[in-house]
Amino acid sequence: MGEPVEVASQPEVQRSACLTPAPGAARPPLSGGRVTPPATLSTPRPVVQGTDVPTLERPLFVLTFFTPQQPQWSLSNLARASGLPKASCLRALRVLEKYDLLVREGDRYRLGSGFIAMKAHAQQHAPPLNVALPHLAHLAEQTGLQVSWAVLDDEQTLYTEVLPLAGSGLAPGDRRALLGDASGRLLLAFAERTLRERVFAGAAALDHAERATLDTLDSVSRRTWLSAPVARDHLEGAVQVAAPAFRAGGRLAAALALTWPAAPTTWAGAHDTVQHLVNTAQKVSRDLGYERAWVTDTTFFLQVLTRLSMPALSDLPRPE
Repeated sequence: MGEPVEVASQPEVQRSACLTPAPGAARPPLSGGRVTPPATLSTPRPVVQGTDVPTLERPLFVLTFFTPQQPQWSLSNLARASGLPKASCLRALRVLEKYDLLVREGDRYRLGSGFIAMKAHAQQHAPPLNVALPHLAHLAEQTGLQVSWAVLDDEQTLYTEVLPLAGSGLAPGDRRALLGDASGRLLLAFAERTLRERVFAGAAALDHAERATLDTLDSVSRRTWLSAPVARDHLEGAVQVAAPAFRAGGRLAAALALTWPAAPTTWAGAHDTVQHLVNTAQKVSRDLGYERAWVTDTTFFLQVLTRLSMPALSDLPRPE
């Protein structure tokens, strides 16, 4: 097997906010001290009057007003927007400041290091699939294709989510050989060196052309962060392309894949669909705390896929 393809370093990219509130999420003061709480990914809460919030809950209530659209507040503006008396608002701010959840700069307050540390901890330890599920559902709706989430488990590909179930014979709980489909080859491309060596040593029986193609696909995955299908993948005639989802620190969390019921007429014509996959993988990774540069090259990947014309690797190990 050839040496791993080195990816040229790219400038760090700005990490996008985890939540993008819906349009109109700003909080203008309303008559009678009533305010609209911040927008979330769930059903918006009913309008709350600040003075109705129990005293013990007021620091948390105040914290909800710090959003990407309004990251800083003065005491006067926050009291007006929240509907809390100025003295009550100040007490809540002092509690949050005491525990480093807010920091004061001049006459304005912003999120502090304690809140940022808790956010990083949640991103590090939250089950990745729970974070990814809303993105998977959106990708399935956006493309009309089957979306799957697969992880490396006991040197096999384990599918932990498939949306929708029909289309490829895939189902949650399915196990497959790492070389048996695009998701497995993607997991292998970013696996530890010892595992890669063992799996590729097991493919030594392939003839020279098939082994060369396998090496090419592996190199392409490591360069483009996309994994290509081959003609004899074990998907009942369906065709899969996979992209990586990373955790904080750069550890691979899973392979996120789209599955077509049959190969597209031309791979060049599938550019937008594959790009939706790439964008979703990046969003999931950002929500999991990944902050490094994103280096997927969709155009080059599809050019290679077109040149290879999905060659058959007929002797790849089949899942038991």
